[in-house]
Amino acid sequence: MPVRSLVPCRPGGRPAAGFTLIELAIVLAIVAILCRLASPGLSRTAATRALAAQSSEFMSALRFARSEALKRGMPVTVCAAAPGGPLPACQGARAADWRSGWIVFADSRRRGVLDDGDPVLRIQPPLGRTGGVAGTRGSISFTAAGFSTDASSHYLFSPPAEAALDAPPPVMVCVSKQGRPRLAGRGDCD
Repeated sequence: MPVRSLVPCRPGGRPAAGFTLIELAIVLAIVAILCRLASPGLSRTAATRALAAQSSEFMSALRFARSEALKRGMPVTVCAAAPGGPLPACQGARAADWRSGWIVFADSRRRGVLDDGDPVLRIQPPLGRTGGVAGTRGSISFTAAGFSTDASSHYLFSPPAEAALDAPPPVMVCVSKQGRPRLAGRGDCD
């Protein structure tokens, strides 16, 4: 008596290959659950990396401005870029929101303001994936000797709003009177 298999066969006697629709749905459901469990950690990691990259770019611009002031033998200023306006334009010395980017320029008139004829050395476009950058000043100038003309200042990089539940801590960049930027270890510039 011939034995019949429970596995469906194709014409020619070979068993059918592949997955059933139910098997595929179960696997997709398991993958979706695992992705959902991993997403908060990935969101925090992405926000942490964004904060690190933005603060690093800002410190790089400050170091660049200081070195250009020393090299050129004249003041160089970094200012907060005006949002949505014609580029390049600064917000003003009293503005403290740096999320629209920043401008590094040689300050030939020594006013701390971007004037016509001041050579623009570097422009940072608006920051993406940020909760904001609040600074104590809207601009910071470096003398020909590399010193900051402002008293020590600090700039707080906040995580994006979508990372609010599992947000990383904000990052503080401090600039000393000597013009040296550094990351604050405990969130303060002492």
